[in-house]
Amino acid sequence: MMRMFLRRLRVVIPTLFLITLLSFMLRVIIPGGPADALLGGSDNPDTIKMINERYGLDRPVWEQYLSWIGGVLRGDFGISYATGLPVVDVIAPRLASTLEIVGFGMVVSLVLGMAIGMFAAIKRETRVGRFVFAASGLGVSVPVFWISTMCAGIFGAMLGLLPVNGYVPWFSGVSAHLQSITMPVLLIAVPPTAFTIRHVRSAMVAALDSPYVRAARAMGVSSARIHFDLALRNAVGPVITFIPFLASTLVGELVIIDVVFVLPGLGASIVDAVHFRDFAALQAIVLLLAVAVVMLSLIADLVLTAIDPRRRKAVS
Repeated sequence: MMRMFLRRLRVVIPTLFLITLLSFMLRVIIPGGPADALLGGSDNPDTIKMINERYGLDRPVWEQYLSWIGGVLRGDFGISYATGLPVVDVIAPRLASTLEIVGFGMVVSLVLGMAIGMFAAIKRETRVGRFVFAASGLGVSVPVFWISTMCAGIFGAMLGLLPVNGYVPWFSGVSAHLQSITMPVLLIAVPPTAFTIRHVRSAMVAALDSPYVRAARAMGVSSARIHFDLALRNAVGPVITFIPFLASTLVGELVIIDVVFVLPGLGASIVDAVHFRDFAALQAIVLLLAVAVVMLSLIADLVLTAIDPRRRKAVS
């Protein structure tokens, strides 16, 4: 396991370096600057020079990067150009809703995706199995912004079944809190669930058609044991490797979900940072999300190595 961890670090460390470099380059490739945002488009050269000197934007790019990455390693992401507060104080209060919605969305995607995908694989020759497979294709192709807007309008505005405006914290009431996150969690989980269904179905079909499963059937092994003990066990590995992609899909949908349901999450922070050209906050959010996906990928590889004897043998 330690050997696998060290081998993966040789890939993770350069990847993290490239992530920091690309995150920092956001302030270079996005047109405009903090002076434009703070001055409302004023072209007073003295004021622009003063603002650039205040935030260190007059220094060479490589000096700005070294200063920024040094602060990141100390937990200091700089000062928000829009609010004048430390970036940590700006984004920290928004982590709660993001972590909760992404976490619940991942759980829903994995549980429903594995259950429905397994059912579709077992019933692959029936009309129900083919319908589930076709419906999962529809779930992959339907845009999140469209289905979110439609559900918010129908179930929220028209029927009034669930709130669609704002986030209610836990301490304000468990029932109100759960109602405020139910629709965002279910909608953010739609594409990942559809991807998981198709992924699990393909892995299960390959396992069910394998020689060892046919031999088990010939020996009289029960269907339940074949499905759960043999086929599903071999389908778990591909699902574990799929989890980082699942997380990146959920992260990509954050902006849409936060905007549609007026949630105080990191997705809404990205929109605000782009609007106000708050490069410090935007860099920090992009960096945190990218690092989270990379670390999740590392954890998935380690877990897969721990449960798969073939990978342990290959590493050793």
